[in-house]
Amino acid sequence: MAVSLDRLDDARSALRAERRRCVDEREAFRAFRREVAASQATASAPNQAPAAATLVGQRGGRDRTDAALSGLRRSYERTVMSVPHYDEEYGDSFEASLAAEFGPDVATAFRSASVLSPPLRRTVAAAAASSRDEREKFIEVVDEETESVASMRGDIEDLLERLDDLDRTPLSERGFDALVTLYDDLSALRERLSELVAARQETISHHRRALSGLVPDVTEFFYADLSVRYPVLATLAEVGATLDTATRRVERRLAATP
Repeated sequence: MAVSLDRLDDARSALRAERRRCVDEREAFRAFRREVAASQATASAPNQAPAAATLVGQRGGRDRTDAALSGLRRSYERTVMSVPHYDEEYGDSFEASLAAEFGPDVATAFRSASVLSPPLRRTVAAAAASSRDEREKFIEVVDEETESVASMRGDIEDLLERLDDLDRTPLSERGFDALVTLYDDLSALRERLSELVAARQETISHHRRALSGLVPDVTEFFYADLSVRYPVLATLAEVGATLDTATRRVERRLAATP
């Protein structure tokens, strides 16, 4: 039974694409935050309450939305909503995107405001920084996952090469002692396989702990478009099935050898 490494290659391709999207989003939020920080908040009129007294600033008069507030919306559309994959991945309206990224409270405050008050500007800037940091953290996990998949691919290739070496001499040409040695060698490969499975499961657990607040299952998120959600474990399971078959053949030969 030949073990295919195509799943691992597909996983690495998926990770490269995900990293590109994350980098684009990180840079978009970074650019948006810079523009928010550089924008000028609009002061309240003299007969109104000070802008700092409320989050949204002046209430009422929605038709009098000021240029700074409109400019902030255009800035968000020009940066965050203009990443190459936005329509394909999200396709949200401005309001929906703002609520998804910054939370409903910020979205409501922005929608209710008629001027860009200093508190609102600071709140939006902080939310943009948080979204930028989330992408940065996600990129770190993508990089860790990419390194893990590459390392696992190398370990699996090494294990399969060792199995191939053991298979060079037909079972019919081996005596009892040679068959016992072969059985022990296969057992050693199974122990190594168990180590790889345990290491992989720990990596998955680490990813889940690192990003539990962002996505429910990191590995499934990475590989949602692949034929399997756990490509490394699926490949290891295929290696295990191959070792099981080889071990059973040796056991049968041992039983038939005087």
